[in-house]
Amino acid sequence: LAYVQWFSLFTAQPEPHHPMYKVRRPLKDGTRIVSIIPVANIRHSVHLLPKFRPVAPPHWTSSNV
Repeated sequence: LAYVQWFSLFTAQPEPHHPMYKVRRPLKDGTRIVSIIPVANIRHSVHLLPKFRPVAPPHWTSSNV
């Protein structure tokens, strides 16, 4: 079994600072939508990155994030 946090569909256009599309965590009654599903039902995984401002915080390094 796998614990899955669901996300919205991609936006129609990529973000202006990079060629990546935005998704968000939809809520139902103020709660994130999640499921527990059989691993066999997973078609592929995705990599999600946090939304940064034009520049990541300068104090972030590969050692502390």
